[in-house]
Parts: sequence; C-alpha cells; structure tokens
Amino acid sequence: MNKIIFTGTSSGYPSKTRACSSFVIKSVAKLYQFDAGEGVSGSIQRCKLDANEIDRIFISHLHPDHITGLFLELQMMYLDNRKKPLNIYIPREATKGLEKTVDLFYLFRGKFPFKFDFLPIGSNPVFRGKEITVNAYPNLHLAGNKPVIKKCRKSNKMQSFSYIIRCEGKNVLYSGDLTEQDDIGGLLKGIHTAIVEGLHVDLQSLFRACMTRKVKRLVLTHLPDETLKKPRRILKIAEKAGFKQPIIAFDGLQLKI
Repeated sequence: MNKIIFTGTSSGYPSKTRACSSFVIKSVAKLYQFDAGEGVSGSIQRCKLDANEIDRIFISHLHPDHITGLFLELQMMYLDNRKKPLNIYIPREATKGLEKTVDLFYLFRGKFPFKFDFLPIGSNPVFRGKEITVNAYPNLHLAGNKPVIKKCRKSNKMQSFSYIIRCEGKNVLYSGDLTEQDDIGGLLKGIHTAIVEGLHVDLQSLFRACMTRKVKRLVLTHLPDETLKKPRRILKIAEKAGFKQPIIAFDGLQLKI
C-alpha cells in the first residue's frame, strides 16, 4: 500500500517544531519526494525514512522554503555512500544556477559516489514510471514579482508549478504555493487527495471548490504555527462552506493512498 508521508509542513516563516515544505510518496521499494524545504533532512530521519531510497525529487518553485533543504540532503546522501543515481526535476530557469550552487557549496560531482542531475520541468508527463506518473501545471505564485524583475532587469522567469501524481489508480494533487484558489480550480476534477497550501488562498473558496468538484480528501499544509494553534477556525470555515472535515498536516503525518 502506497503512502503519503509529510516531512515538512511549515510556512515560509521558519517553525521551531516543523520543517519547511516537503512530502514523499512511499511505494514498496522507492520514495518519490516533492519539494525540499529547510530542515527536510532531519525530518526524513525522524520519520525513519532512508534517503537512499529516494528515487526522484520534484521541486515546485524556487522560494527558499521549498528548495534550500536540497543541498544538505545531497550531502547526507553523500555521507551515507549512496550509489543509486538521482534525478531532480526543477523549473527550467534554475538549471544553470543550481549547477553553480552545488559547486559553490563544495558538493563537487567528482567526489560523489552517485550521479545526480538537475532536469528542467518540460512537457507532460514530467515522469512516467511503473508506480507513478507525474504531470506539472504552471501556477501564478511568483507573478507578483514581475514589476521588480522588470525594473531591475532580473533574469527570473517566475516559473512555479503544481503537480498531479497518478498512483495506484488515484490522482493526488500537490498545489505547491499559489496566488489564489483559482490557480488549481481547473485541476481539482477527478482528484482523490488534494494537498493544498493554506497560506495564500481563501479557505472558504478552496473548500467550496473541492466540494463542487467532489475531491475525496483535502489536506492543508504550509500553515504558520499560530494557525495550527487554532485549528477550530479552519474547521468552522470548512463547515460553513459545506465541506467535510479537512486534514491539517503536521510533520510525520502518514496517509494511505
């Protein structure tokens, strides 16, 4: 039975008790990781997962709370003498920068006992294997940066993605970070489990959209600590929208697919 295991559920502000955005889908023999926020390496160990079983990593966008944990994770794999190659799927705008960054951090490929590659997210399917199929869909989370990018003549392309993962005959949606619920409104139909960040969206609109499109299970993640202290507020919003009780994610949460 495949599982979703949450290894990072914090918001963009660091949490004292949780890692930043990350989760894995665990199959019989492999792990497929989505995002690699700060603190993910320690969380992987606390969840008693073997990082060497991670077959592929999929990054949604380049905010630090979704990718900066990747570099220590690579170092952990190096120290564990990993042998199996690793493919890391990233927004195309990051390919040259990340190649320079791993050298800057002394993660020289020539020292590593395994091969790792940064692959740009391209046409769908981004990945198709025996156990899962992964498709990526652009969202507008980074679009608010357009004025400063234009003014300062930056090279950033504002590439941000949501993912639909097909696994065991069911569709799992991972929103990544959004501008609003409309970013994924067209993706909700046919979704069994929706993993949606709860920081940048109007929760009532999200609950209504999930109810209308008959989403079986909604998991809210990427929530700040102060929100987690008052879960009743979220449940009341869901009840008002007519949506059955959502699941509020925490580090270590495991859900069967």
